[in-house]
Amino acid sequence: MPQRAGGPVFRVRFDALTFEVDLDRAGAQGRIVGRQAREQLERGGVPISLLSPCQSEAQDSTDLAGLVKLYLPIPYGDWGLVLSGERDRHGPLLVPVAFGTRHPSRRPSVYDIAHHRRHGNWPAGMR
Repeated sequence: MPQRAGGPVFRVRFDALTFEVDLDRAGAQGRIVGRQAREQLERGGVPISLLSPCQSEAQDSTDLAGLVKLYLPIPYGDWGLVLSGERDRHGPLLVPVAFGTRHPSRRPSVYDIAHHRRHGNWPAGMR
């Protein structure tokens, strides 16, 4: 695994269809942030130091245990990616589960979307 000043660097592999769905939901500003982030992450990966673990029982009723989050634009933006750790023939990598706003007032957050994709239902607060 490559190393940088921020520690080990994980490769990132996007699922094009899932990411396009998230970009469509994100609006004009979100599409700009998302596309720039995808280009940067696919080209250079992400240092482990920029990742934070997701919670299993978050205040917003999401359960994202075992996943990590990345704020966009790096390092403290209002947008985010929730990522899953996987492995391919080249070693460990991260695959985005969801992209979106971190804490919007009137639409599902990136965490709500990730919860829905992972568990097949919306968090309790979204019902």
